[in-house]
Amino acid sequence: MKNISDAMQTISMSQKSIFDLFFSRFPPICCEMTFANILCWADVKHHQFCIYQDHLLVCYQRSSDNELQFFPPIGELPEMIMREPLPGLTTYRWVRLPASLCRGLARSAVVEFDRDNSDYYYKIDELVALKGKKFESKRNLVRRFADLKPTVQALKESDAAECIRLQEKWLSEQEAGRRSAEEETVAIKVAFRYFGLLPLRGVVVKIGEKLVGFAIGERLNTSMFVEHHEKAERGFRGAYEYVLHALAREIAAEATFLNRGQDLGISGLRQTKLSWRPVGMVEKFSLMVGS
Repeated sequence: MKNISDAMQTISMSQKSIFDLFFSRFPPICCEMTFANILCWADVKHHQFCIYQDHLLVCYQRSSDNELQFFPPIGELPEMIMREPLPGLTTYRWVRLPASLCRGLARSAVVEFDRDNSDYYYKIDELVALKGKKFESKRNLVRRFADLKPTVQALKESDAAECIRLQEKWLSEQEAGRRSAEEETVAIKVAFRYFGLLPLRGVVVKIGEKLVGFAIGERLNTSMFVEHHEKAERGFRGAYEYVLHALAREIAAEATFLNRGQDLGISGLRQTKLSWRPVGMVEKFSLMVGS
């Protein structure tokens, strides 16, 4: 192979079985590393993939990226793949590298900690119980919203139109970070387009017949569920807190931890994620090659 770029293919539903094979053998720990997430963001990030030396490689390059960005190789010997130059590329960057993969690499390369893209994770039983002083404010908001007699249902494909309506309403209210909000809206629409074909789950919260919140995610590995998207009507105080609490109850029997993704360096989002008292972070790193 002269240039790995020539082997890269665009991502579509037809490749799900390939990704399923690799992820079943090598379960991910980072929120981005699921087929559903990669597919849903493919139009935004221009994801591509190939099989290289028996490893699954996924890359992307947005207009703001100076070089190709590669997720960690999925396979038995990812460190081996990373130690050798990828064919035909003079510069590229490995991103979203978990700490376990970086321990060996750090001895021979400059590995940078990526705080903005590291994932927060929480104990699901704590999000269900909301016990103790550290959850007092969240508990009060959930109880206040519960006074409105909301109903919680498992997310269904038929909820797509109402969820997208809520997402677009949220988008119309955004001023700062508008581009990121538009990109997430694209990803959510793809998620609902293929909802019946992807292992996505979630909840919807309604007051009467009106949908006022939803959360959507999937199983990440044997102990962790990842929440990809969460939205609620801002006009109802406590709605966001109630949606997360409802999701935790929905998935409590199948996972120990809930991965809620990263804060992207956005101060308000960081404060919100920290306010839910994470029990840890999935630390991620990056490695520039050829600079």
